[in-house]
Amino acid sequence: MRIIDADAQVIADLKDEGRVVEERTYASFSLATIRHPTLGKLVVVQGPNGNGALVATEE
Repeated sequence: MRIIDADAQVIADLKDEGRVVEERTYASFSLATIRHPTLGKLVVVQGPNGNGALVATEE
């Protein structure tokens, strides 16, 4: 597993390129799971300002 810092534009691009499996919004952050064609399974943690982190998991 790897954790990668990501800005709002990178997160938006990954959501567009992949398939969003599930999304949930909480008071201080949102979570999304994405299946990306080349990067595989991703978990996105996004703060209220749009920036966040990606967690790349292994199959």
